[in-house]
Amino acid sequence: MRTRSEQGGLASPLRLLEMLEFRFGAFVAIATTSLELSRKGPENGLPMDRGTAEAILEFRDDLKQAYRAALEWADARGLGPGLNLAETDEDDA
Repeated sequence: MRTRSEQGGLASPLRLLEMLEFRFGAFVAIATTSLELSRKGPENGLPMDRGTAEAILEFRDDLKQAYRAALEWADARGLGPGLNLAETDEDDA
């Protein structure tokens, strides 16, 4: 993950959280698929066990909560235009 721009400036903590949340999406997709498949058949042969999948989804929720809190913190201090908080809830609907 790039933490500096080409000009040498540091990435903002909001940008780092955004990148982590985006990259974590692959694990969320595998976890969601594993849980869906485990309901229809045996767990052996799944990409991951049920406990791991549930832990990944729980961590996703914590990551989203941290991102939303960072957005609110930055907005309260006027540290530049943040994303609309509704954008962070797109798959909560």
